[in-house]
Amino acid sequence: MPSALPGRRDTLHASPGVLALGAAACLLVAAAPLRANTEDAELIYECGLAMQFAEKEDIQLPVSSNRAMGHFAEVTRNDPNLRNEADRQVRAVWDGMRKSDGRPALERYVLSVAQDCSDLYVELAERDAAAVEGELNSLGTLSAAALRSYATRMGDLGEIANYLVYNYPYGKDLFKPNEDGDLLGQLVVEAGASGLRRWSDEAIYAIANKHYWQYNPPATRLVDAEYRRRMRMMRQTQSEAQRWAQRAADDRAAQARRANAPYVGSLGSGS
Repeated sequence: MPSALPGRRDTLHASPGVLALGAAACLLVAAAPLRANTEDAELIYECGLAMQFAEKEDIQLPVSSNRAMGHFAEVTRNDPNLRNEADRQVRAVWDGMRKSDGRPALERYVLSVAQDCSDLYVELAERDAAAVEGELNSLGTLSAAALRSYATRMGDLGEIANYLVYNYPYGKDLFKPNEDGDLLGQLVVEAGASGLRRWSDEAIYAIANKHYWQYNPPATRLVDAEYRRRMRMMRQTQSEAQRWAQRAADDRAAQARRANAPYVGSLGSGS
């Protein structure tokens, strides 16, 4: 198979740790949610796959594989073509290693990548936390960068959702970009179906009934599925659920107009 990444392929058999180091360097460069080139995206995706493998082996990593896959979604803007190509390239490399070096050697390599990538995400979170966690946006609320830092450091994605639906009770402006809303979509994907079950009713109902992100089909599908699950549990029809969400949004908007009002959740000062 012709190689699109000759430098990477040439080093694979010489030193299994080389690619892990390459992935670490890539993450440091691509930590911001910018469009990555094909090689960067592939390395981030390999981090996600390696961390997923470690989790299936019951190896406890300090960072979930969802963080890497969410990062991949950020830098590729959910481009399905980039995802398919990254998946094809990574699996082709792993298959080649398995055939040449054996499955035990491949598994050792994959686990080393998982550990390196997980450790790097911890380092990135610690490095960025002090600088951004007090950062405000033009609306006077915590910036998307600050919220991302909280999410990575605290691991409580539902609390970030509470903060955002409080500050945007009716969602985002359909015609204006909103980094907070886009971050919320990324956190939904990182939480996954099981993680969303721990989010508050206020957050799920608000997100399902209002527009929060510009384009994130995986997040939309996940929230819709969780919203419908809760409607079934509460024995609500669609119209009843929408009225519930509207009343909750009106209440949050009224609270937000009072300077000393608490909001759903406890992140930050709420001001």
